This record gives sequence, C-alpha cells and structure tokens, in this order.
Amino acid sequence: MTLEARPVTRDSLQALIGLTVAEGQRDLVAPNVKTLAEAAYEPGAVVWGLWDGDVPVGLMAMVDPEGVRLHGPFVEAGAAYLWRLMIGADFQGRGYGAQALHLAIATARGWGAGHLVTGVNDVPHGNRGFYERHGFISTGLVEEDDLLLVLTL
Repeated sequence: MTLEARPVTRDSLQALIGLTVAEGQRDLVAPNVKTLAEAAYEPGAVVWGLWDGDVPVGLMAMVDPEGVRLHGPFVEAGAAYLWRLMIGADFQGRGYGAQALHLAIATARGWGAGHLVTGVNDVPHGNRGFYERHGFISTGLVEEDDLLLVLTL
C-alpha cells in the first residue's frame, strides 16, 4: 500500500467525485465535488486525487503560503494550509490518512512553509485526535466554524 497524490484530470474526475465519507462523517469534510468547485476560486489552492495504484482512495487540497496570507489574521505568515483531506469510507482505517498527512507535510516543506495549518470540526466524533496524534496543536482560534490546528515543520 503506497499512497500517491496525483493532479486531478478529466479522466480521474468522476472517480474522485464518487468517493464519499461514512454517513456519520459528512459534517467533518465537504464533498469532493464542492472542494473541486471551490478550488477554482481559492487563490493558491492545489487539489490532488489520492491513489493507491489504480484505485482512488481520497482527495487532498492545500493552499500555498502566498494564498494563505489572504485568509486574514487566523493563519500564520509562512504557513501552508491543509484545506481538505478526505479518505473514502471504504478505505479508512488502513493508514491512508497518515500517508496523506505525510504528503501534505512534504508539500508544505517544499513550498518553504514553517507551519502547516488545518481546521477541524471540533465535535466528539471528529478527527481532531487524528491530527493531534501527528503533532498538531490547537491554536484556540476558530475560522469559519473550524478549530485551527497547527504543526511546526
């Protein structure tokens, strides 16, 4: 099992749109079709399909440090933003989320970012613990109803 982040193409679009999270997780991450649509209007946004060989398992979207500056006072200068990370319901619990996070960290470092910021819906069934297990800490700040977490790179 090796996760690869690939650019979204016309040929991969439908497979990525078809991925969904489990019913009880729909309040945690936007549907892939929304992420793909919003990315066209988000300065500095990059979206990748997450693949294990020929199998699409998820979607990841990030905003580079230049685009992050447009988000206002809630994010640090020089930070990259992990905007969306989605692993399909059928592929959760297999380590894909951790692999995707490592890809996001490598991307942020490649952009020269000193921090990686993400936001979580801080609810009991949420994914805050996942990020904290990987070294993210709460900033205590809330942006668009998401608690912002930060990882120093």
